[in-house]
Order: sequence, then C-alpha cells, then structure tokens
Amino acid sequence: MRRLITWLTFADADMTIARAQLQELQNHLPLLYSLLISSAALLAWTYFDFAPLWMTLGTLAFVAAVCLSRIPFWIRLRALEISENDVLRHLRRTIWLSGVMAVLFIGWAMLLDGYGTAHEHAYSAIFIATTVICSMFCLMHLPQAATMVVLVVTPVYVGYYAYVGVDQVFFAISLNVVLVVLVMMKVLFRAFDTFTTMIRARTEITARHDEVEKLNAENERLANTDALTGLTNRRHFFAELRRWIADDARFTLVLLDFDQFKPINDNYGHPAGDRLLAGIGDRLNKLCSADVVVSRLGGDEFGMLIRLDGLSTDQCVQRAHAAVTTPVQVCADRLSVGCSVGCARFPTGARTAEELFNQADQALYVNKRASKPEPGVHAAV
Repeated sequence: MRRLITWLTFADADMTIARAQLQELQNHLPLLYSLLISSAALLAWTYFDFAPLWMTLGTLAFVAAVCLSRIPFWIRLRALEISENDVLRHLRRTIWLSGVMAVLFIGWAMLLDGYGTAHEHAYSAIFIATTVICSMFCLMHLPQAATMVVLVVTPVYVGYYAYVGVDQVFFAISLNVVLVVLVMMKVLFRAFDTFTTMIRARTEITARHDEVEKLNAENERLANTDALTGLTNRRHFFAELRRWIADDARFTLVLLDFDQFKPINDNYGHPAGDRLLAGIGDRLNKLCSADVVVSRLGGDEFGMLIRLDGLSTDQCVQRAHAAVTTPVQVCADRLSVGCSVGCARFPTGARTAEELFNQADQALYVNKRASKPEPGVHAAV
C-alpha cells in the first residue's frame, strides 16, 4: 500500500521523466476533454426523451463547463516555463481529477440506465467502455491516472450489471470490457517503460553531448592559450588578425619585444624568468577588451591588435610599454626589462596578415637597434 501511495503521489519522482510526462499530457489532455464533452453530449441526447432534464442537459452543462475550463489551461501551459514543484503539482492534480471525472461519468451513466429502453441501456454500456478505453489512450503517459480511471470504473461497471441482472448480455459485455482493459493496461505499462527508457537515453545522450561540447570548448581554449602567462597564443593572434582583416576593420598591429631578458635567465635562472613573464603577462591581460587583443607570440615577444582611434592607440601602447618595463617582484628581487615596440596599421600599411606582421617586425627591428628605444618611434604607419 505504501508503494502504491508513493507511486500515485510522485513521492520519489524522477524529474526528467515527470517533465516529459507533463509535456505529453499538454498535447493529449485537450483531446481527451474534447472527447468527454462529445461523449457526454451524445449520452444526454440519447436519454433526452426519457430522463429528467436536470439529469440530461443539467449534467451535460456541468461536465462541459469542467472540461472547457481545463482545455485552455493545458493549451496555455505549453508556453510556460514550469518549475519542478509545479510539474509535480499538475501531475498529481491530473491523477485525482481523473478519479473524480471517472466517478462522475460512471455514476451519471448508471443513473441514466434506470430510464429508457434496452437500446438506450446498450448505449450506456458502450459509452462506458469506449470512454474508459479512450481515456486510457490519452493518459498512457501518466499510468497513475489511467490506473485511477480503471480502478474507479471497472468494479462499478461489472458490479452494477451483476447486481441489476436485467440482461446477462450486459453483464457479459462488462466482463469482456474488463478483460480488454486489463490487457490494455499491460500494454500501457510496457509502452510507458519504453517511454521512460527513451527519455533516460535521450537525457544521457544530451548530457554526453554537453560534456563533449565542454571538452571541445576547453580544448579550443587550451589550444589558443599560453600556459605561462594566461594570454592567448600565436595561433589565436593570427586567427584574430586574419579575421579583423577579413572584416576590413581599421586597427593597429603592435609587436612588443623585451630588451635584456636573456641576462635575467642567465643570472637568476629560467624559473625567475618565467615568473617575470607571468607577472608581465598578468598586467598585459588587464588591457584586453573587445577592441584590444594581447597575445604571447613566443619567448619574450608579445603581440597586440588595437582597434581604437589614433590617440587611444598611442595611449594603449604606452600602457603596454609601462606594463612590461615596470619592475616585477620575483622572490627577494625586483626584476625589470626594457621593451622595444614595432607598429603597423591596417589598411594603410598592408593588405594581408603576413605583410602587416612583417612591417611591424621591421619597425620593431629598427626600434630595437636605436640607441634609446621608445615606443612608437620608427613605427611603420
């Protein structure tokens, strides 16, 4: 009994399955309520000349009002973002409302069966059977609700015709319908097992796909990142350079090369040199933005792409120069290097990435050989 209650109330529900169930119900329940209205109208019409008006048109009006109020609800639900609590609330409400509607319809049909002739009674038996079967199909993705309908209707259905005993044919019909319903329940549960397996498999595939996407993104990031400084690397720099040229952007390519870096490696060791590069890289990284790309091209050479106006470009180069030449605290020492700069502007200087880079490299070479290197001096424009 406890397991049945847990199952009916979704006490240990798998939210992935529950959300998929609700999505299926959003498509099927409007059809079910439309069917119930049509079936109720036909039942009322069949007994209209025999039963009291309140039992035909009055009950029909009540049933139609209930069903018509639920159809727009389920249609609107398709466009809403639903929380986990609301998903479970809607499913539980559907289960109990299925039981209430089953009581209403079976009770109404049994009351009307007290009126009319054998033809009308036969239609009552058919009405109950077809309504139960169609309800099971529409509720196949919520087996708790389908089970609720079966548990409510079939005992009353068989018991009524066994007790009244008006005709053994009706009792045989009810037994036959119950047998069909039991077989359908078996098929329904197997179909639901297939449905849940499919949802879990789809969820697993989606999770694996997301994991692969994350791994690909991480691999792409690592492939474009310099491990020592955290800046983008030469590969990313040239990819951005070609993209900016393809976009016909106006920008400046800047090359930064350290002066007197080799003596630091010789005197303090390569670990100290690496720490110096990492400290300078951290400063240069703060200059990066949508219009400024800073990359380590290799060794002690860095590159910049600056998409700003002339004055702002000069200021950005000056900040980059200061970031390189300001001493860095490495253990007990403050180490510093000089910096030579070479610039080339697009589209003034060249039309291809290689030409533009070579012009900046030539400007860097000229600047590096100058007796007093200054950023921007001898830069190609």
